[in-house]
Amino acid sequence: MLETYRGIPHLLDTWLVLTGMTLPIAISALRRPGDLIPRLAAFCMPAAFALVIAATLSPTAHRLARVGECGTHLTTTGGLTSLQGLLNILLFVPAAGMLTLASGRPGDGIAAGIGMSAAVEAVQALLPQLGRSCQLHDLVANSIGAFCGVGLAAGLQLLTRSRLLVTPPYVVEHAALLVVRRSRRPARHRRGTLVPPRRPAAAVRYHRTNTQLSG
Repeated sequence: MLETYRGIPHLLDTWLVLTGMTLPIAISALRRPGDLIPRLAAFCMPAAFALVIAATLSPTAHRLARVGECGTHLTTTGGLTSLQGLLNILLFVPAAGMLTLASGRPGDGIAAGIGMSAAVEAVQALLPQLGRSCQLHDLVANSIGAFCGVGLAAGLQLLTRSRLLVTPPYVVEHAALLVVRRSRRPARHRRGTLVPPRRPAAAVRYHRTNTQLSG
């Protein structure tokens, strides 16, 4: 599925073209309101998926005659321990991780990684003109990479969330001042009419005395 760089002609050119095509979507995702980390992940996500497409569906010099043929042996071409197997694992780490950070749902990254790998293998099996061989160990390696990317993204989310939950000392002091400060007595209302506050008892007695003397 994923050969070394020498076996994929124009890999970098294809990736740059696909990334440039998705650049407006990435800029729009970066400018949306929200936290910085999800916006950065949404900005980098199109480039990560473009790398997967460029690395797995770019035509090679190999030519396969049969249509719909797919290898089911996990030990083919070294399996997961070969250079190709390690590259297949690393290829899906950024895509699944960025999708998890952007959406906040780990299930999306896992489902997208496994589903995209299965779709790539199906296209390689149905289009032998690409010179790509469909292999079961490629699907397994891509799925492992998707799980690794989701795990890294979940760890980063947990780390940033724990930092946000830590309350700075000055916030606690300011809140304490707000609690200790005496609040004003609420104004009394009666059927929509503002009732003036009661006058002190001494002022009331002085007013009554003056009224009696004048009378």
